[in-house]
Amino acid sequence: MSDFNVDTADRAELEAAATDLGVKYRADVKDDTLRAKIKEQLGEAAPAPDNAKTPDQAAPGESAKAKRFKIIVATHDQDKQPVQVGVNGRNYVIERGKEVTVPESVVEVLRNAIQHQYDPKTMQETKVTAYPFQVMGEA
Repeated sequence: MSDFNVDTADRAELEAAATDLGVKYRADVKDDTLRAKIKEQLGEAAPAPDNAKTPDQAAPGESAKAKRFKIIVATHDQDKQPVQVGVNGRNYVIERGKEVTVPESVVEVLRNAIQHQYDPKTMQETKVTAYPFQVMGEA
């Protein structure tokens, strides 16, 4: 297998290489997907697709020059999980207690995330922010 070229291998050679390397695949997997799995197993970096987004690229429905803010989501003793925010099909996972830069739309979602808590004695409703956070400034 020393002169094996993943890019030019036919289906039988790809399947044999995958089996030898311990790569699991389904019988209906496409050749390109199988090639990528083999390359991954060999430690070769697969080229990034042309349409791959960079982290600073604007989300769908958001202008490229949209304001960005530095925020810190408060830590919580009972909930240590990161905060997940979805805006226009793009998901943001925000680690609690660390300063992160997010678009203005994420700040709006966090501002509008309200929980309704009730006093058990009086059944009086109180609205509180679901994810308390602090805006450190514009990025």
